[in-house]
Amino acid sequence: MGGTFTPMTRLLPSLAAAAVIVATLASCASSPDPRPAAPGAGTPILLPGIDRTEWTCVELIGIDGKPVAVTDQPPSLFISAEGRASGFAGVNRYFAEATVGNAINYDNVPLRFGPVGATRMAGPPERMALEDAFTSMLGGVRSAAIASGPRGAVLTLRNERGDCARFEPVRAQ
Repeated sequence: MGGTFTPMTRLLPSLAAAAVIVATLASCASSPDPRPAAPGAGTPILLPGIDRTEWTCVELIGIDGKPVAVTDQPPSLFISAEGRASGFAGVNRYFAEATVGNAINYDNVPLRFGPVGATRMAGPPERMALEDAFTSMLGGVRSAAIASGPRGAVLTLRNERGDCARFEPVRAQ
């Protein structure tokens, strides 16, 4: 079996092998892992922004520095992209202007609330006390921080004395 080999005939098998290798590598690189990423220790999670996220209060410190009982209907906070804060305060809906400052990271974001307005319904004494403590707390807020907690993101509001409230994103029902 004699045949004539030209430089091109010797090159064709090498080119075909190279094409197969490139195609194989490309398909491996572009195939997404079908398993969902499970957050674990050391795994970074995408933290939500302070604004455009609805937050539920899970811990509140009164102006006297003592914890305030968060009832079965906890206060909530939503800050729109336009700087309007609103939510549920314990009995009534509230609203206020919010000024979110610029920050390099989520650790110490300047945040201030203007005067708080609210609807005027009466409720049980413990929920009225919660509402009073919550709306008073908003007036003293000076900064906020978002961090990763055991159940996901945590928003912490701070006043001049330190942490005054903690929130978690509202969970879909």
